[in-house]
Amino acid sequence: MRKVELSGLTGIRFYAALVVFLYHVPNFIPGMKAFGGSSVLFNSGDLGVSFFFVLSGFILTYNYANVFREGLCAASYKQFLWDRLTKIYPVHFLTLLIVLPIAIFSPHLPLDWRALPFHLVLLQCFWPLPTPAFSDYLNKPSWSISCEWFFYLLAPAAMFFVMGKSRRWVPVVVAVGYAGGLGLFLYFVSRFAPSRFIEFLVGVFLARVFLTSSERKLAGVSGVAQAAGIVLIIAGALYAPYAAWPLLGGGLLYVPGSALLILGLAYGGGFLATHLSRPLLKRLGIASFSFYLIHEPLLRSVKGVCLFFGWAVHSWLAFGAVLVSMFAVAQTAAFLICYCYEIPLQKRLRIVDMSQFRRDLAWSSPKGAG
Repeated sequence: MRKVELSGLTGIRFYAALVVFLYHVPNFIPGMKAFGGSSVLFNSGDLGVSFFFVLSGFILTYNYANVFREGLCAASYKQFLWDRLTKIYPVHFLTLLIVLPIAIFSPHLPLDWRALPFHLVLLQCFWPLPTPAFSDYLNKPSWSISCEWFFYLLAPAAMFFVMGKSRRWVPVVVAVGYAGGLGLFLYFVSRFAPSRFIEFLVGVFLARVFLTSSERKLAGVSGVAQAAGIVLIIAGALYAPYAAWPLLGGGLLYVPGSALLILGLAYGGGFLATHLSRPLLKRLGIASFSFYLIHEPLLRSVKGVCLFFGWAVHSWLAFGAVLVSMFAVAQTAAFLICYCYEIPLQKRLRIVDMSQFRRDLAWSSPKGAG
């Protein structure tokens, strides 16, 4: 089901995760907010998440468009969900186990035990009510993983409608427009997965543009798209403090820039795409999911130690040292989790399921059913 890897889009995942990391560091380590709290560089966490949502829609459509273009098969749908679950759940479960004792003994936010089952089954952002806000407990970055799980449930249908040769995409646009408007309203009271589906759907449509456009046409706009995307993203980050809620909290502020940057990098031309395709950036990009989920539990652990001993950052030198040290620790942990746990377990789980998938696919075909 995989096509040729778009290396630039693998490398960019590291920088998207790094933006989220930089947003969280000053908010956890005592004293650091006084130095980095007002900088755009340390206040753009929404950018990283919104970029991931658009990229997810693009990459999944790029890899699975041929599977769901002509219809939805029960066996293919089941295999798709299993592939996605084996990608996100092992690291989610591991980091949940790591953060659980930290959350239990946290003096600042007592754990609401009702949140635990929602996190275990990735439903913390399927809850539309303002209280209790289950996504605020345990490993908070996993709220976006809950949203991704919601996207995965709808992704095959979205691909079927969007990638069809006829105007099958028209009803999905109308339905998503209605649901998105409702979701944006409900997002005012909590993080609500349907409100972020618009970003994922932009990625699906973007993949349609990429897959149906000629290579020559894309080559002509690749560099321009990358440059325009970066400019729009930077402009969005600078404008964010003044942006109305739906643009910032709903993720829409960064969608145009993210879409252009992803489309430009997908072709692979230019200095930026070459840089992102380097072996080190590729390895960092592959480990970005583990980095994204492990960095906050580590930051919370260090925060607890600092509060216990009364430590705090009081100088720019200490700020830089703590920032570099925390990155090194989080990145090392991410590499270990990714290459020693995430990828090996993912391969093992997918191998176990492939035999069942082949039996299901044979049974669902006319020959197998007969």
